[in-house]
Amino acid sequence: MLKKPFVINIITALVLVAAGLYSYLSNESRPATALIGPGLGVLLLLATPWMKKEHPVVAHIVVLLTLVFAIVSIYMAIKSTSVTDPAVMQRRILVFSVMAAACLWATLMYVLGFIEKKKARRAAGQA
Repeated sequence: MLKKPFVINIITALVLVAAGLYSYLSNESRPATALIGPGLGVLLLLATPWMKKEHPVVAHIVVLLTLVFAIVSIYMAIKSTSVTDPAVMQRRILVFSVMAAACLWATLMYVLGFIEKKKARRAAGQA
């Protein structure tokens, strides 16, 4: 398991930026909503220095934003099944699924890291 949450944060942010830019650039109409993922990715990258310093408030905000975006991405992937153009439908499902998977993975890794740190603190307190 990755021991450094800031590395998980960077990986997730880069996936969001790449997937969102792919969606934006592959769509002729260039919808501004396709930039929501990259925008969140940039915010996550901006939070990285505080994640590196293990700032608890920033860490919890990052986890919450990541989880909420995962849920929204899952919803949007499901909603994309109603798009009539098969190529657009496939692209949207792919992009939202990749973003959802990255965010769910990151959330799981963050939570496992929090649990591991809590166990380590308890063990250090009892030793």
